[in-house]
Amino acid sequence: MRAWIMGFLVPGLALAQTPAVEILGKALPVVAGPMPSERLRDLAGGPGNSGIDVKIRRSARRTGFLPAVEVPRGEVLAITHEISSPAGWQAYRVDTAPGEKIHARLRADHEPWFVVKCVNRNGQLEQGMLQNLIRTGNPEATYVNPGKGPVTVYFVVDTTEILTGKEPYVLTLTREKVNGAGEPAKP
Repeated sequence: MRAWIMGFLVPGLALAQTPAVEILGKALPVVAGPMPSERLRDLAGGPGNSGIDVKIRRSARRTGFLPAVEVPRGEVLAITHEISSPAGWQAYRVDTAPGEKIHARLRADHEPWFVVKCVNRNGQLEQGMLQNLIRTGNPEATYVNPGKGPVTVYFVVDTTEILTGKEPYVLTLTREKVNGAGEPAKP
């Protein structure tokens, strides 16, 4: 009897999860990203990197705004994109509804080479982003909209290494409604 119940329960749980909508990052509309700030400082440039490569990367990062694309609405989105050289970063503009939680998680062949940050238009932290200051060891970030109106935030994918080629990755964005305490809302 137990095996019969498990036979129906496990596939039912797998079907209950919302499948991710797969999107190519290069197909998304290009928008102005956040402004560079101390929060978005360059993480590459340690031992083993040539001085000229570091200078080229830092020069490429001196722009008015980060390169960004606009993310459409959707419960679970999987954006396939790649980091282009020499700057080594890409921003994703996400509009959030009041009481909504957005979680961004990056998957790649070389995950330790990536960092995901959540910032506002000025490249700074604000309420709803402070939990990202606690490192998890994974390239991920979360935003919880604490306000009563919609808010636009940017998830920035940055690299910790100076990459000479294009490094592909998949950024999965998951949306869920939360209550005032930051916990998932009960249906």
